Amino acid sequence: MSAKYDFSGKSVIVTGGNRGIGHAISVRLAQSGADVAIIYRSSKDATQVAEDIAKKYNVKCQAYQCDVGDQDLVKKTFLQINEDFKEVTGVVANAGVSVVKPALEMKKEDFSYVYDANVFGQFCTAQAAAEMWIKSGYKKGSIVLTSSMSSQIVNRGINQVFYNSSKAAASSIVKCLAVEWADKHIRINALCPGYVKTDQTQNMPKDFLEYQNTLVPLHRFSEPEEQTGMCLLLLSDDSTYCSGQEYFVDGGAQTW
Repeated sequence: MSAKYDFSGKSVIVTGGNRGIGHAISVRLAQSGADVAIIYRSSKDATQVAEDIAKKYNVKCQAYQCDVGDQDLVKKTFLQINEDFKEVTGVVANAGVSVVKPALEMKKEDFSYVYDANVFGQFCTAQAAAEMWIKSGYKKGSIVLTSSMSSQIVNRGINQVFYNSSKAAASSIVKCLAVEWADKHIRINALCPGYVKTDQTQNMPKDFLEYQNTLVPLHRFSEPEEQTGMCLLLLSDDSTYCSGQEYFVDGGAQTW
């Protein structure tokens, strides 16, 4: 994929930036000249992923271990990254998890696992970014929060009530913070992917994947790279009048 945007001289934090959609975003940013700070929780290869990106695209790319649900640690990590990278200009709050099981089998620990990452973790990421920019005086900060088309729909054949409701909550957070932080010159928007080829989705049974393809007008899953264009647009100066919105990259799935 060609690099349309020029992010030379900019630095972007990507939570969960070592895998799936987050990795594709990290790579696309690096292709566009950005330095990238990857935040990961427990992945054993995150440091190597960052080193590979740095070497291939001749940018600074470094991995930082941090649980996005640990509010104080997120703030501390962001301040460290802002110092290491001189000035962070954008943040992608991408880290997220899911539990797939019937609602009658869901437990409190399932709720906490999903909501700690997808809601509180997303909030902590946005909050840390805002505090960092307010403290430094940076006036053009842009946050892209990865939500999902599941914020608006129920996925056929997939029982994941906490995931879908957490994404609805995340999208609501975007709207609330966009209003609250507008006078602080901070924009925040939601990238809402549809079905995407990731390690998690591709491990589903083949017949179920084929069924899901029939639910999309384009009759296929998105490649992770196909989610990056919207993300970079929202991080760029081409979207300076965009805030508080959900942007769906779902192959038309919600039209049916």
